[in-house]
Amino acid sequence: MSFFIGNIEIKSKVILAPMAGITSFSYRKLMREHQAELTFSEMISDCGLIYGNKETERLLFSDNKETPFAIQLFGGEKDNLLKAIDILENSNINYDILDINLACPVAKVLKSHAGSFYLQDLDHLYDTMKAICDKSNKPVTAKIRLGFNEINVVNICKTLEKAGVKFISIHARTKKELYSGEPHYEALKDLKNEIKIPFGISGNIYSVSDAINALNITKADAVLVARGGIGNPELISNINKALNNETYNEERDINRQCNYLLQFCEYLVSEKGERQAISILKGIAPKFFIGFPDSKKIRQEIVLNMNSISELKLIISKILKNS
Repeated sequence: MSFFIGNIEIKSKVILAPMAGITSFSYRKLMREHQAELTFSEMISDCGLIYGNKETERLLFSDNKETPFAIQLFGGEKDNLLKAIDILENSNINYDILDINLACPVAKVLKSHAGSFYLQDLDHLYDTMKAICDKSNKPVTAKIRLGFNEINVVNICKTLEKAGVKFISIHARTKKELYSGEPHYEALKDLKNEIKIPFGISGNIYSVSDAINALNITKADAVLVARGGIGNPELISNINKALNNETYNEERDINRQCNYLLQFCEYLVSEKGERQAISILKGIAPKFFIGFPDSKKIRQEIVLNMNSISELKLIISKILKNS
């Protein structure tokens, strides 16, 4: 079941995908407890590192014990990316892998010539990624999409492999498609015959069957769990169990969900303080109750009435009492 990213052994096919605004240290810690083998930071701005932006530094928070751990960097200028690598390597942050975001479709990121902007020009992509791979003392990976406006994933992957990239995470949509429609896993069914480095796939992984189907079609080395795992940490452990031919139960239990949320809450407060934790929880906490009776009512109560951790605990106690 294991594979290697450079000299780093990845012992499972199930990886926690990087997500801006989601994959904080606290979220990664929760998901590691549910068998996420490899985790990624949120997107880290090269210029944020260069200019010592405090929020950028906070995004890099770790207990320096999580491993294997990848830092995801983004930026639109080669020289700034190289400077950012220097800063990371001279810091006291323990990380195993350097990931470059070549997938983000957000207009603000594209305007700075970062993210999926690179997928339009393979010569420029090669030049930038070759310089990064030569510079980094850590194995370099890349997060991509199938292409910019059209599918060109095979040529993109060959370019990245030639540049020295050791693993590619592929969101099975183009930049043009953003997050809409069905992912095109069939576009990756022959990729194993085209490149020698390992790759992982993502897009609409909301259940064990979604993961197994995507892996069967693509023959990928790994599946990355992103939005489908928010509020559902058992998804990762269930996929692992399925891949190991172990029994699993996808039916979520309200008691376990409440306990997972309380655990996540504890981690967040410890990392970021109560005020910021509450702000983050308003977006994430309701997702722990999707599919349960009164989930809409629970969501409204969390968003409108939760202004402290004690209020969240009171809401959770009511949920448990009524379950």
